Amino acid sequence: MHKTIDAIYENGVIKPLERVILSESQRIRVTIDANENVVASTRAIIRADPEIIRQVAEDDEYLYVS
Repeated sequence: MHKTIDAIYENGVIKPLERVILSESQRIRVTIDANENVVASTRAIIRADPEIIRQVAEDDEYLYVS
């Protein structure tokens, strides 16, 4: 089974933000995909107004161009 959930890391513990049904002591694999600030992570690559970078990265108009 493959399921993606959101979680928060607090005090050394990864806490799911929704109920997860697992058996006690069940082994699972966790993949960390930290949500980075798109503007900050592309600042050195693309020289443009930070607001324009955010719009291009996040706005549906740019995400789903056909």
